[in-house]
Amino acid sequence: MRDIKAVFDIGNDTIKAVVFGKDGEKDIILAKQMEPALWLKKWKILDAEAFTTTINKIIENFIKKLWGDFIEEVVVGVSHPEMLVHRIIEGKRIMQEEVGGDDIEHLSRIVAEISSKNNYETIKIVPVCWIIDEEKREKDPIGLKCKKLELMADVFLLPKNFYTGLVDAFDKVWLTISDVVPNIIAATEVAVDYDHKDLGTVLVDIGKNQTSYVIYEDGYPLGYGTIPMWWENVTKDISIWMQIDIKEAEEIKRTHWLAMITDWITTDTEMDIVFLTEIINARYEEIFQKINQHLERIEKDWRLPWGILLIGGWAKMQNLDYLAKNVFKLATFYGKDILVDVWDLSLNIQFVNLLGVYNWSNKYMDVSSRKMSFKPGKVISKVGGWFKDLF
Repeated sequence: MRDIKAVFDIGNDTIKAVVFGKDGEKDIILAKQMEPALWLKKWKILDAEAFTTTINKIIENFIKKLWGDFIEEVVVGVSHPEMLVHRIIEGKRIMQEEVGGDDIEHLSRIVAEISSKNNYETIKIVPVCWIIDEEKREKDPIGLKCKKLELMADVFLLPKNFYTGLVDAFDKVWLTISDVVPNIIAATEVAVDYDHKDLGTVLVDIGKNQTSYVIYEDGYPLGYGTIPMWWENVTKDISIWMQIDIKEAEEIKRTHWLAMITDWITTDTEMDIVFLTEIINARYEEIFQKINQHLERIEKDWRLPWGILLIGGWAKMQNLDYLAKNVFKLATFYGKDILVDVWDLSLNIQFVNLLGVYNWSNKYMDVSSRKMSFKPGKVISKVGGWFKDLF
């Protein structure tokens, strides 16, 4: 077995982890585990020791299952309600007749240098496109003739205290994180294909404490967003409006969750399903309306043929696709990953992010250095070639 890689999806309520290996060219799952994240509350690490203990428990279990093989690499995927995404455009005049590798590296370094923000850690700089003479977008500008070259890139930043706690926990169990990947960009590797990106779609990842989304059209991301609310808000709403204990509200939500009433749904004589559905609908609609407002600002509401793709552990609500169609006036689907040869994970919507992180790391990481090709402090001349792989 070769290329043994542990991928962690750090969630606010659970940690999902899978060890992958290669058997020839085929991806093999060697071990998998889920553990409750009791030490996390609204994405703050309340107990660093408990966090480390949980990571260590997962690793020890993996070691037992690997039968002498060693984990060669650790990659972590994260979602966070306070994650920032900044779009940066920087340009330079082309002094030679055509764009060369030096021009690519120069702009890449500038973007990396200006991407920092106080109290935040830059975890990823994702190229969007190269702009030729302020008009034409290109995936690879090398060799093209122009007077001005611009680089458009999206910068992803995590709160520094959360990032530091994450890295420290793995360091304490003698593991070094090779890369930290935002789940929303990793998920596009397995849930969104080229046709989706080209014709236009919105990938919506509904988590416990935040909903993240990315909008695509013409093969390029038009924008990202994070909405810092969701599942716990629903529990509180049920508790208040039904005048019941918070624990009972949580149980009712998990047992009877339903996004819309349809003709073929029968009502429960002991539970006012219609009233409960209205409570749940209010939160979902609030989230969807905020995304729709973003679409309206960029004049893409009602205009994306591939519609809405729903993923995430809390996107499994019955009839949620009907509610999304009602709000967006667009076709709505549940995002289905394309890794059909990795056992049951491919059929579980909760593992889309983790599979995306695995795909992302295989596709875009510089294997020799175990670092992303385009990252602060590690900008190399392969950036131009990497762009072609992103589309």
